[in-house]
Amino acid sequence: MVFKIILYLAAIGFCLFFALYMSAGVGWVFIYMLVFSPLFSIGVTIFFKLTHKVTVYADIDRSMLYKGETVTLRITAQNKSIYPVPAVKVRLFLPENLDCPENSASCVLSIPPRSKAELKLSYRAKVWGSCQVGAESAVIYDYMGFVKFSVPCVNAAREVKIFPNIPDIPGDSPLLRAAAERAKFYDESEDTKENDGSIQFGGMAGYTHREYIEGDPVRRINWKLSSKRGKYMVRLDDEVETVQQKIVLDPCGGFDVYENERAVEGMLAAALGLLKCGFESTVYCYFKGTLETFGITEPADVTALQTRMADYRFENGGVFIGERIPLSAVSESGGSGILFYTPLFDKQLNGEISAAESAGILTAVISTDSVSSGSAYQVWRLAEDFSAEMI
Repeated sequence: MVFKIILYLAAIGFCLFFALYMSAGVGWVFIYMLVFSPLFSIGVTIFFKLTHKVTVYADIDRSMLYKGETVTLRITAQNKSIYPVPAVKVRLFLPENLDCPENSASCVLSIPPRSKAELKLSYRAKVWGSCQVGAESAVIYDYMGFVKFSVPCVNAAREVKIFPNIPDIPGDSPLLRAAAERAKFYDESEDTKENDGSIQFGGMAGYTHREYIEGDPVRRINWKLSSKRGKYMVRLDDEVETVQQKIVLDPCGGFDVYENERAVEGMLAAALGLLKCGFESTVYCYFKGTLETFGITEPADVTALQTRMADYRFENGGVFIGERIPLSAVSESGGSGILFYTPLFDKQLNGEISAAESAGILTAVISTDSVSSGSAYQVWRLAEDFSAEMI
């Protein structure tokens, strides 16, 4: 701004010199033009400001994305006056969930009288979550660049939701195998009841079986017999029940968005992986401080949870009011163990794990935190390829 004023005064000085020593008529004409130009320039800009003749619109072609898909932002500036608009500078949001085009922090549009100027930008989804796409602010400059005023933005910010992936992990992975072995199977038949409270992975003896065919409920699979025969065998009995596996997603996250995302996608992968192995599960997540539960009994339930997770937000830095481990909710449902997915394995969580163990609930922690500091019944490190190693 100061540099522009200096140049402006220098131009007037040059014209004055020209008028005094070379051509008075031409020189004074230029002086008058330079003196009155800022008045006209600022006056027209104030006119734009007061009459709202210039409006900026922001729009997107879609609001829900899978990772790798693109969303197109269209910025439109409309001039309803008879004067040309010299420059409208629009400052754009830079969402961290999206790959932004180069030089997309702002754009400058010049608009002829009674017309529109348009700009299109494409963003590619790279990280799960929701973000704002659109115009953060818009200002109009006068012709000489001395003053600026804000102009109205319609639909300035639009929310874009990005769904997490559901990684496909093999059913024989160490993590799923350990979770399956901790699932407790029992029935309530008086003459064959074998529910002694022990944790086991297998079916009950003494029932009629046949080979599994597509469409059979997975909860009827006799896993012990299936492992012996090398093929899935189902029990011909309707009284078999399972205690669902409990999966909890930590409401607290770290400052690494990719570690946070890996915890979310690891949780989804475990829910689907256990289901493929024949184990139903219940997932516990906090949304804006409120605990929500999701029963996973079929693949469609995992897809529905994937959609819901686009709204999930971690409380960064470990600041969360309430229980990170929903001990009371898990206890009321009859659970004796949980899989706890976290990107922030800190001392606070370690204390809640100890409290859960005192209440008879064992916690297997699956951590994406590269600097985790805690202990539990089992601690697994979830790698970038979603392979897990017990540590």
